[in-house]
Amino acid sequence: MQRVKANSRSWRVGHLLALAFTALAAATRAAPPPLAWKADANATPRVFWADRNCDVNLRLTNLGSEAWSEAAGDHLSYHWRRPDGTVVDLDGMRAHLPESVRPGATVAVTARVHAPDTSGRWVLEWEMVREQVAWYGPPEGGGPLRVNVLVVWRCALLEIGFAVGGIALALGLRRRRLSPVSWKWALVESVPVFWTWLGVGLATVTFSEVAHHQLWRGGGVLAASAAALVALPVALVPGRWRGWVAASTVVVTNLVALADVLYLRFFDNVVPLVALGAVGQLGQVSESVRTLLRPNDGWIAFGAAGAVAFGLLWPRRKSGEAAPARACTVGWCVALLACVVAGIPAVRALRAGMRDPATVDQLFSKGALLGRWGVVNVHAFDVLTTYREWATRNAPEPGEEARVRSLLGARASESAAHGPAFGIAKGANLVLIQVESLQQWVIGARVGGAEITPFLNGLRNRALYFPFVFDQTGQGRSSDGEFAVLNSQHPLDRGAVAFRRPGNRFVTLASTLRQQGYATFSAHPFEKGFWNRGVLHPRYGFERMLFRDELGPGETIGWGLADGVFFDRMVKALQQQRAPYFAFLITLGLHHPFDLFPDRHKALEVGPLKDTPLGNYIHAMHYFDASLAAFVAELERTGVLSNTVVALYGDHESGLLVDEPLLKLAGETRWEPSVPVRLRRVPVFMLLPSATLSGQVSLLGGQVDLAPTLLSLLGVAPPVCFVGHILDGRAQTPVVLNDGSAVADDRLYVAGGPAIPDGGACFTWPSGAPRPFADCADLDRYGAEELGASRFVVLHDRAAMIAGRPLP
Repeated sequence: MQRVKANSRSWRVGHLLALAFTALAAATRAAPPPLAWKADANATPRVFWADRNCDVNLRLTNLGSEAWSEAAGDHLSYHWRRPDGTVVDLDGMRAHLPESVRPGATVAVTARVHAPDTSGRWVLEWEMVREQVAWYGPPEGGGPLRVNVLVVWRCALLEIGFAVGGIALALGLRRRRLSPVSWKWALVESVPVFWTWLGVGLATVTFSEVAHHQLWRGGGVLAASAAALVALPVALVPGRWRGWVAASTVVVTNLVALADVLYLRFFDNVVPLVALGAVGQLGQVSESVRTLLRPNDGWIAFGAAGAVAFGLLWPRRKSGEAAPARACTVGWCVALLACVVAGIPAVRALRAGMRDPATVDQLFSKGALLGRWGVVNVHAFDVLTTYREWATRNAPEPGEEARVRSLLGARASESAAHGPAFGIAKGANLVLIQVESLQQWVIGARVGGAEITPFLNGLRNRALYFPFVFDQTGQGRSSDGEFAVLNSQHPLDRGAVAFRRPGNRFVTLASTLRQQGYATFSAHPFEKGFWNRGVLHPRYGFERMLFRDELGPGETIGWGLADGVFFDRMVKALQQQRAPYFAFLITLGLHHPFDLFPDRHKALEVGPLKDTPLGNYIHAMHYFDASLAAFVAELERTGVLSNTVVALYGDHESGLLVDEPLLKLAGETRWEPSVPVRLRRVPVFMLLPSATLSGQVSLLGGQVDLAPTLLSLLGVAPPVCFVGHILDGRAQTPVVLNDGSAVADDRLYVAGGPAIPDGGACFTWPSGAPRPFADCADLDRYGAEELGASRFVVLHDRAAMIAGRPLP
């Protein structure tokens, strides 16, 4: 009986629990999820312009149990998918909510969408997101909110329309031949002026889209204004020649725009006026140019082709025919006046820019000017600033030279107190090797389990090894590398010293050692005209130069002699050289785009990197390493090494895409905004006779510090004009990069780059962790002061004067 009652009680308890769970489940089903939404209205267009922003209006309802707010991180975003569903862009731009949205409420949102840069059919998928928490998922009541759209290059349609319209107009006028004395000829001959205006403006638009530098609000007005000024000369030529002059103007504008696109991809800059001095080098870098081309660049070329067709078809009055003079004068005045009036906004903007120090100082350092003004105005600004620089090159501002002398004098005083390594290699020869594109991350890296640079890895224990030396080059690339090292001065902010200031009276490592009785010579396995070395090296202080013609024939890799052949020739040259000597050797075994490295020298298994630029770069570095090992071994065998300092450094970063495979080789876990600067290091080795000093030197340094350090080891005081420091361990000073970025013992200031805000950003060195910008304010000022002083010396040709050297 008791058992029956117990069972009855158990049944009732179980029944009650079951009822409780059932009620709880029902309540749970009835409660809305925390984050839920639906779209009541969706005005997504069916056509988007490629690589451009478009504003889309939507009306959303909060179907969740939690309110939406900016504080909670709620935004509307989107994903771009291919038609097959593949996600191409997961994190679209965020649309901010105009107000907090309580559960059940509705809000109107204007979302900005950035379209893909590839034309074709795409799928735009809308979705709400709570930042750092989760994506909401599909809207309630259905699947994902997806819209099939067509992405079209706007510039393509504009260029096609412009070409077809111009050709149709020309053919129509040719078919309907006007009477030679008709006043209508005055109207016809005014058309090329306005056609040029339109063509130049369209070239600006096409450049901005192809180069991914959209014009800002108001930038289109300034771009059109500049186009009117370019069209002005067309109005000044005789009417019968205006068709050809107009076509030529538009063709040249498009070709310059195409050159700007390629230059921008490599140097983050449009072609400056000073770079025209290097136009003869284009044939030597044709492979690099080809790798920078993109299919959409063809629309710029299409614009040039359309202009040629217009010029060929445009009707002209025959010689001796003349339209009524009064009609021609009226037409000429109308066209001229229209161009002048329309050009006023551009003139005002350029005038204001020339008066604004901030605008002048940041010229080409960022893409902001391209968005604000358009590419034509940027070129006009470059011409004006270059002219002003030329006109004032020998007239520095009062007090500026005194400030520069004071800074350099303080540097010289620091070097005057000799460190413990001063003169440790006194009287020894010096062989300095500049290695093409050698970056620090290569040292110690492995691929497929094998060392990329086994000889250099071992040299870290035999030589002084500097792993924290930064690439300080600018647009002059290899020539900037040798300029910074030999002159202990920073390269210029735009253009190369090799072409902007080849006539300077340089004070260099070579000229200083030459004064000490050293014989000096340089060697490069390519043409002496490349980077103007045939002109520049004698002015650097080299008595003798060996280029491709002097070195003779042999195996070629890329442009010049293979590293193995080059080093073999150098052993013989060094044996014949009078001691003590300074030999400056420039290798060329690898160069961007790294697709010319021969299979016969590929000794490593690079796996999925096979035949990629990074894979070829690794092969080339391995080959250089083996060639260097043979060179040093031969110097040791012949006894040269017993009284010779052999030093080497990388001339600049490789230019390779910093993608996941490269980051992995470089030991970086992921890409971060500070990575490009942190990877911008080049290794430096200094092998002393009998290895009197060796081991890692962990000081931060730059290429400008190498000449003072080498002179100190040789027992020679650096010239007063040198801006670099001696890397002897006595003190750590900030290192300044060409763009104004700077590195100190625990901080890193990045002046610009991807994901870097205007004005720069501050990070912790070496981890790259973000820091408050105020922590780097002093580095910003330090960098500006050092770069300003160094560039003053170069631009005003003051090195010899400051160093107290006799002037020719």
